[in-house]
Amino acid sequence: MARSSLRRQQEGVWRRLDKRTYGTGSGGEKALALTLPLFAAAAAHYRSARADAPRLVLLDEVFAGIDPTMRAQCMGVLAQFDLDVVMTSESEWGCYITVPGLAIYHLTALPGIDAVAATRWVWNGRERQQTDVVQAPAVAPDDGIH
Repeated sequence: MARSSLRRQQEGVWRRLDKRTYGTGSGGEKALALTLPLFAAAAAHYRSARADAPRLVLLDEVFAGIDPTMRAQCMGVLAQFDLDVVMTSESEWGCYITVPGLAIYHLTALPGIDAVAATRWVWNGRERQQTDVVQAPAVAPDDGIH
């Protein structure tokens, strides 16, 4: 079995990632050091699947503690790996130029109301558009009441 290791650039020098060097990184660097290899492993695993098989990766509170520039790069990596990502986040929409397209469902709950509203958005690589806007019909439907 092949053995691999991670390296990270620190102070202009590439160093092997180990317990000592991991502890010197910021919160975002630590998250990336653990997350990116998992994306690569998932992509490598899915290479053995049928071409039409889903390549599903589930991410909860995705990229917490990672700055927006690095978030864009991470989302680009997921797109390059051709992974089908389902992610939750309180604030991340995933709309970066590095991502060619996304379907987004924004869930909203209001205190005292036992319901959740879902609005659908689409990112086409350039702009985000709401796609679930309901248009009123031009003619009222026949409800049988006259």
